[in-house]
Amino acid sequence: MSKIEHYIDILYEEWYNYNMVKTSYLKATEKTRRKIRKAFADLLATRGSVKNITVTDLAERAEITRGTFYNYYNNLYEVGAELQAEIEKELFAERYEFNTIGDVEQYVNQIFTFLRQQESVYRQLLSSDAPTAFLSQLESGMTQRVFSIMREKGIEDKNAEFELLILTSGTFAILRKYYRNEVSVTLEDIHDYLSYKLRIMFERYVK
Repeated sequence: MSKIEHYIDILYEEWYNYNMVKTSYLKATEKTRRKIRKAFADLLATRGSVKNITVTDLAERAEITRGTFYNYYNNLYEVGAELQAEIEKELFAERYEFNTIGDVEQYVNQIFTFLRQQESVYRQLLSSDAPTAFLSQLESGMTQRVFSIMREKGIEDKNAEFELLILTSGTFAILRKYYRNEVSVTLEDIHDYLSYKLRIMFERYVK
C-alpha cells in the first residue's frame, strides 16, 4: 500500500468515526427532545394551561434534570411551539397525492384522525382567542387541493369556487369554536359534515 493510499484510509476512518459519533449524538439529542415534548403534552393535557406547568414539573415527568431541559430549550413556550410545528409537519406532509375526491376524503380522514389522537393537547394549543396560523394554513391548503382537482377536471365555474370557499371557511370557523368550547358539536360531526359536503359538491361540478 502506498503512502497516499495509507493516508486516504486514515482519513476515511476518521471521517467514518466522526460521522458515527455525530449520528449517535443526534439520535440521543432527538430522543431527549421527544421525551421533553411528550412530558409537556402530558402535563398540558392534565394541567390545562402552560401557566400551570413549571420546568421542574416537566423535568420530573421527563425524568431529566432542569439543566438538561435548558440545554435544549429556553422556556416552556419553546417546547409548545416545537410540538405544534411537529404536528403541522405531519399534517402538511407532501406525500399526499390528490387526483380524485377520494384522495381528498382520505386526507380529511387522516387529518381528523390525527386531531382526535391529539385532542387534549391540541385543544390547548388552539384555544387562544387569536386565530391560529395552523388552522388558517390547514384551511387554505385543503381549499387549494380541491381547487386543483377541479381545474384538472376542466371546472372553471365561479359558483363552484364560491361554494367551496363558503364550505371550508365555515367548517374551520366551527372547528375554531369547537376548540374554544363554544359549540356542542363533536370532531366527528365536523368531519362527517365536511366529507359529505365535499363529495356532494364534487359530484355536482365534476362530470
